[in-house]
Amino acid sequence: MIESATGILHGHIISLDTAVPPLEGKRVRVLLEPEYEDNTRLSNEAQHELWSAWLQRGPQGPIEDSEEPEFPL
Repeated sequence: MIESATGILHGHIISLDTAVPPLEGKRVRVLLEPEYEDNTRLSNEAQHELWSAWLQRGPQGPIEDSEEPEFPL
């Protein structure tokens, strides 16, 4: 029997959103994966567009080193 359930991981305890009665009290194998995919990576096209925009406008804000901040012209 294979069941799928979602829940929240708290250290070494998993709180399921719903009960799984047929498996109550039985030893189970748990496979973990995030419920939502992490889409923080940019596509190649998005990276290219942002890089091109930065090259056209240059850095925005002060350029800081050990001395006083300098602002690009």
